Amino acid sequence: MKLMLFLFLTTLFWGVAAIFDKLALGKTSPFSGMMVRQFILTGLLLAVGIGSGRLGSMGTMDLRTMVLFGLSGVCGGALGLWTYYHALKLGGASLVVPITATYPLITVLLSWLILQESLTVSRVIGTALIVMGVWLVK
Repeated sequence: MKLMLFLFLTTLFWGVAAIFDKLALGKTSPFSGMMVRQFILTGLLLAVGIGSGRLGSMGTMDLRTMVLFGLSGVCGGALGLWTYYHALKLGGASLVVPITATYPLITVLLSWLILQESLTVSRVIGTALIVMGVWLVK
């Protein structure tokens, strides 16, 4: 039940964020939008980290974990966001968001190749349905 709540809330927040992004990109460049977003997010995380006393927990992370989070930030937070903002500025949110939301296809394949996760029939069918859904949207 808790998992479903978090999945629903994530989907809701990301769906709403795309609308804010599309509206904001009409008057600025994708890079400027990324900077504002990251500055606000950094300030918020710092305030919560200091206020909750959890800022020090970063010091307990090993180097490998920090590097992996860093790579995730570069891929998802910098490169992915930059290309997503460019696509969103050029195209409609109703087209860009569903197509970029096919990233589970990449995740499923890389999870199988790198993480050695099993490819079940239901995962293969679900991933195929995602691809077919994108084909229908375009």
